[in-house]
Amino acid sequence: MLAAQKARPHTQIDIFVVEQSKALFDRLNGVADEYRRRGIAIESRHGDCGSRLGEVLGWAQGASLFLFLDPCGAVLPYDQLAPLLRQRGAWPRTELLMNFSADLIRRAGGQYKKGQLDLGGVASADNVCGGDWWRDVALQAHLQTRDGSWETAAQAVALEYARRLTRGTKFGYVIAPVRRRQHHQPIYYLIFLTTDVHGLWVFGASAAKAREAWIRALGPEEDAVDGMLFDVVEEQIRAEHDRNIRQISLNLTKLVADGTDKPVVNHTLDVFDQVYGEAKETAFSAALRGLVSSGHIEFVQKGSKPHQHIIRAGKVS
Repeated sequence: MLAAQKARPHTQIDIFVVEQSKALFDRLNGVADEYRRRGIAIESRHGDCGSRLGEVLGWAQGASLFLFLDPCGAVLPYDQLAPLLRQRGAWPRTELLMNFSADLIRRAGGQYKKGQLDLGGVASADNVCGGDWWRDVALQAHLQTRDGSWETAAQAVALEYARRLTRGTKFGYVIAPVRRRQHHQPIYYLIFLTTDVHGLWVFGASAAKAREAWIRALGPEEDAVDGMLFDVVEEQIRAEHDRNIRQISLNLTKLVADGTDKPVVNHTLDVFDQVYGEAKETAFSAALRGLVSSGHIEFVQKGSKPHQHIIRAGKVS
């Protein structure tokens, strides 16, 4: 709402919010009333989000739509979301950001492995995923781990879910883990869908900034504070930034190895790879600057913004 107000002089952003909890809805609607008085168009509904999707699509007809689904627990069933993407098409632009519960997949996966199909988790995951395909995906990923955890299983299911959801459309997808603490397993994955390659770049950069702010807000672990002579949180952020620069340097070197020109925005996932959503744009710029300085990469076209660069292998390569 605040962003819509700030953008109002040059861009019209209308908002449609749905909240199932009556207490939370009343609070949300009270905030919405304040922004309505400031001239922001806001529709608010109490109830189930899934039952309002048709109304939302009608409301957004002819306009670009950013759909953010942030449920407490399981996301909307696959069978409700898949038709939405096909109905919207490629224009006007549509982007979707959703919370896909890793906790649900780990719990349901454990129940499935033990044959506990009556406890609810497996049925809930079937509903979310639009079938039981996720069961073997999760189980096989779990069985391949050395420590017997379900982290890779949840990630494998999230990736396959996004692939199936976008199959037959012009949407691209990416997932980013969200953890309570750096060493914890993800509590959920953010799945981002877009038809614009620039959207993947912007989302990754935004997720990295938000993650850094979250790390600072969490502060250090209690057992990491005693006896420390320096700020352990800032040290962690600096160390991660340095690691991200090294990783992106390797990624960029691999990207240009075939000798062709590379508009970096067309290769967002190749550029960031395993540090996507964690490495900021500044890490990319630092990595590229070092490779250009060493002669391993050269500019075909140097853009005014990082995503606008076109690069190729340098003479040293």
